[in-house]
Parts: sequence; C-alpha cells; structure tokens
Amino acid sequence: MQSVIKYVIYVFLGIFILTAIVSLGALVWLWFSGTGEAPIADLPYLKWLLGTVIVEVVGVVVLIAKKGLKYLPEVELNKTEAETLEFMKRFIDSGSSVTIVSNRIAWLRKSEPIKSAITEMAKNGTSLEIITPNEVASDIRDALDDAGVKFYVTGDVMPPEARFTLVNGHRSGAEKLAIARGGHPDHEITIFDNSSGPQIIAMAKDIIRKSKVLSGAA
Repeated sequence: MQSVIKYVIYVFLGIFILTAIVSLGALVWLWFSGTGEAPIADLPYLKWLLGTVIVEVVGVVVLIAKKGLKYLPEVELNKTEAETLEFMKRFIDSGSSVTIVSNRIAWLRKSEPIKSAITEMAKNGTSLEIITPNEVASDIRDALDDAGVKFYVTGDVMPPEARFTLVNGHRSGAEKLAIARGGHPDHEITIFDNSSGPQIIAMAKDIIRKSKVLSGAA
C-alpha cells in the first residue's frame, strides 16, 4: 500500500511539474514576443493552465499534509488534575482491554468515577491490568480484585519513570497508548496509535511483558 501511495504522489508531482513548465513557457513567450502587446486571447488556454497549476499546488500541499498528519500523535494538555482524571476515564472507556502502568495508584483514591468505571468494565468482561512497583492499599485493591482487575507488583527498588496506559493491547493494529509527563498546570498526555507510533506501542508491550515476569506472574 505504501508503494502505491508513493507512486500516486510521484505521478501527481510529475503532472504538476509538466503543467507548470508549459504555463511558464507560455508566459515567457508572451513577454518576449513582438512588442509585448499581444493580447492574452492569442493563448486562450493559458488561464486554464495557470488555474490548473494553482489547483495542483493546493492539491499537493493538502495531500502531503493529510499524509503527514496521519503519522502525528495526538497531544492533550491538562492544567488541572480534574482534567487529567476526566481524560483517563474517557480513555479507559474506549478500550476492550486496558493495561495501566503507574508508579503509584493514589489517583484511584482521588477519582471515584474512574474507580467505578474500572470496576464496572471488569465486571462486564473487559480485561483490566494494573502494573505498579509497590503493593496497592487494600482499600483500593479489594473492590477491584473482586471485580476481576489483575494486579502485578514488580517490587522495583528504583521505580521506573514510565507512566502510561495501553488500551486494546490484545488487538494488533487497534492499540492506543497514552503516555503522561510533567505536572499540572503543564501536564502533557501524548496519544499514539498504530499509525503514529507503532514502535512506541511495541516498546510499551515489551515493558508490560517484562514487568509481569518481574512480578512473578509469568
């Protein structure tokens, strides 16, 4: 598919260059022919050629822009913790499977809507996993355990800085990965999919697999 797209772009670019050369040649002919007073009617198709060149320039820009935007990740900036928690709830709701990797799970205590959403999704059969370096407090874990959420505690002495959530991790090509960095009011979340970050998603899956091994679950 990529080769076909490249071929179409090259053909389109070739047509644009030929049209531009013909149009430029016509303008040069008008400039240097006779006294320069020849009416534009002598070249009745020139205005169409010039119009086509302009349309093709716009078309090439739009085509390349659309192709480029496809490979750019989505970025969301949160000024407050409430905005981050609301995004987290929406993002989790969008997946048929969810894996959360976090240094601490205190945010679950701060957001009852997220905790309720995770509990309800787990009860309805959604695969939900939480990977953390330390044991989760029982007041948070017990209800989630009962709902079917799986916890993996790696026991890292030096917890990693990675904080991310992967949805649809078991559906190749449908994955979405949200990576958080920074603090409020400059908390930034970058969302990758299979077009904008397949390599990053693959690395996230590797981290998840190795974390499960480290926790003794695999």
